[in-house]
Amino acid sequence: MSSHKPPARNPASPTQSQRFIRRPRRRTLLLGWAILAALGWLGYLPFVGGAVPGVHGLAWAYSKLFAIALLTLLPVIVLWFAGGLILCLLLLLSFYLNWQQSAPRGVAKVVWLLVADVLLLVALLPALLAGYAPQAKQDIALWGITYRTVYVAFPLDDNYGDLMLLSCRSLGLCHSVYRGYTDISSAGEAALTFNAETNQVALRLEGQWVYVRSPDEVLCSQSPQATSSNGSCSFVPNE
Repeated sequence: MSSHKPPARNPASPTQSQRFIRRPRRRTLLLGWAILAALGWLGYLPFVGGAVPGVHGLAWAYSKLFAIALLTLLPVIVLWFAGGLILCLLLLLSFYLNWQQSAPRGVAKVVWLLVADVLLLVALLPALLAGYAPQAKQDIALWGITYRTVYVAFPLDDNYGDLMLLSCRSLGLCHSVYRGYTDISSAGEAALTFNAETNQVALRLEGQWVYVRSPDEVLCSQSPQATSSNGSCSFVPNE
């Protein structure tokens, strides 16, 4: 009697298993990129522009990605020039018999590298457009509010920018209550003062009181440039 052997099962080829592993990795990377891009374009950039509320600590952490964004920008510029030369070289080599299989793989790797660098640059671009440098801070326990001043400027040329005054609650959610154009030195010297007797808080910028408020309303708000003609806001600090 002839014995019939059961058909041998073909194990999954290495290429199939590698594709199965790579797909979840690519999905994870794309998900991480989408979160980072949304954080920058929908959260960080509108927040530093004063359009929407935001979390101070999260904005500060994202702004620290400026160095990574700058380091990403340089390779992208280089790769776009060098990548074109490499692609042309690989395409020429693909006409030879020995390179017909390896050249397309090399082309695909170069293309994926360029795409990955461009996507990373897009996600980190808001950190290149607007810097976020915290300055003064004033906790007012009676109001349950923390006021912060943040200098917002173009990181590559931050001599002039805006000083943004934030009103922050206990959970860290902040919104902009004042914004004035100034220089980096004046922003570093800006001071927040609270007078417990009058129950008022004030911001001093460029040697003038530019913002004063009570718990219920804003008493005075003007730009540093307007104080030269209109005079500064009226505020009496603690003795």
